[in-house]
Amino acid sequence: MLRLSVTLLLACVALSSAASLKHGLAKQSDRSTRIAGGTVAAPAQFPFQVALLTAGDLHYCGGSILNQRWVVTAGTCVTGKNMADIVVFAGSNRLNEGGRRHRVDRVVLHPNFDVELYHNDVAVLRVVEPFIFSDNVQPIAMRAAYVESGLNVTVSGFGRESISIVGDDSLRFVEAEVIPQDECREAFDENYTPRLEDNTVCTRSADGEGICLGDAGGPLVNDGQLIGVVSWGIPCGMGMPDVHSRVSAHRGWILVHTLV
Repeated sequence: MLRLSVTLLLACVALSSAASLKHGLAKQSDRSTRIAGGTVAAPAQFPFQVALLTAGDLHYCGGSILNQRWVVTAGTCVTGKNMADIVVFAGSNRLNEGGRRHRVDRVVLHPNFDVELYHNDVAVLRVVEPFIFSDNVQPIAMRAAYVESGLNVTVSGFGRESISIVGDDSLRFVEAEVIPQDECREAFDENYTPRLEDNTVCTRSADGEGICLGDAGGPLVNDGQLIGVVSWGIPCGMGMPDVHSRVSAHRGWILVHTLV
């Protein structure tokens, strides 16, 4: 399998849908990774999906509703950000139609998050006004069991459709498959494989499909359960694996901070 060079990989990962933001996002925004290719989601198809917006209403990351007050996202989506500049948008599959914006009053970043290696790339956010559950707004349960390779999964997000196409503000999704760690490692330059560990899940989608800029923090789902949090990848749909934080490895920590 052809490996991507470290230099190109670093350049691709550094791209971000939030690159134009000016609110203390330097460390965070250059690591954020819309679904490339894929299908536009139907209303209420992913009622647990949220978008993270800046106070200026610019989308930059995704997340998942855990209960009436808490959202799980990626650590990269909160690093270097002021809490007052994080807005949670829920209840619509279009960023410019319907839905509700929620202010945030607490942010908890995983204590062992490594900003260079993306290890433990998980954070939770508490909203000021509770989510009002409906057909369009629902929590998602976290998978407790370890996810094995070969599993069919779905990843969704409001990110770009490609590096050069911002898209129409629609939520999109792609189908993918969990691949073995050794296959995932083989895809990347050996100097980059330290990012891959047991606490990460690698997935592969059809050619031309995958995560893109603005998808970081979003859900990786199987059978209605959250199994991963989108972490990083090579935008967009370039045939490389996408990498996610394994929810089962962080479930205990998440529950400690989010039980209400």
